[in-house]
Amino acid sequence: MKENRKYLKVFLLSLVKSGSMKKQVYMEIYKSLNSREDIPPLSSKYGIEEDVLISILSQKTVRNVKKDYYPIMNRIHELVKLWDKGLTFQDISNKLVFSPILIATMILKEKNYSKKDIKNFLNNPDSIEDERIRTEIKKAIEIDIAYSPQSSKIQRENGKKGEEMLKFYLDQKEIQFLREDDLRKLGSVKTPDFLLNKVIRIRGRRVFWFESKASFCDYIEFKQDYNKQLKHYISLFGPGIVVYWKGYIDDIITDKRVLVVDKNFFEKSFTSFEYD
Repeated sequence: MKENRKYLKVFLLSLVKSGSMKKQVYMEIYKSLNSREDIPPLSSKYGIEEDVLISILSQKTVRNVKKDYYPIMNRIHELVKLWDKGLTFQDISNKLVFSPILIATMILKEKNYSKKDIKNFLNNPDSIEDERIRTEIKKAIEIDIAYSPQSSKIQRENGKKGEEMLKFYLDQKEIQFLREDDLRKLGSVKTPDFLLNKVIRIRGRRVFWFESKASFCDYIEFKQDYNKQLKHYISLFGPGIVVYWKGYIDDIITDKRVLVVDKNFFEKSFTSFEYD
């Protein structure tokens, strides 16, 4: 219990500067944010928490991969030649503005390493016998914001911490709910993180459920979350609230039945409620 409280405290502190972001500021940041090295200067320039910028960079990296994966794969022979000439996985990924882990994976596959070999390389880089590959894999793991085993682990941990923080706020208000696991046991397929046992009203707005997202919300992120999850929650249960712990663009356009909030909502707006 003490350990959980410690993690929640650290997570909450990382959200101090999160919140709504002006569209112009977001666009400037998004354009300038291409690697982990860009984060400290942009954090200093705009006064934005580094964790928020990490979330934005991770989203940008994933979107670039979705857009460019096959065009880059079609150039694999060219990439292998560059690597053979001495360019590192990082050099090539920087030139292409692409995931260094995926660049490494593509090149190593072309060099006849199996999927199992590559998975072992990523999970146990110290065991790699080839010195060059070992050095470059370690560097790729260090700098890859979205596709390294460490990044995936951090994303999962942040997701759990966000849910625990939301549970903390709901427990403070003594609001009873069913969790995702409870709903699955009842046979529900599409399940919000917290379905309220009783509908509440917050400033006249009816709320049936809460969803936690340990990420930053821009137009693309909301559209993806809405199509994949939120619209189904509305159809099944009614209106609700989605919490983006890393903040959101201030002019985000949403379905009126979904309220987008961040942690400031719980500290400043969610001061009282009534049962419907």
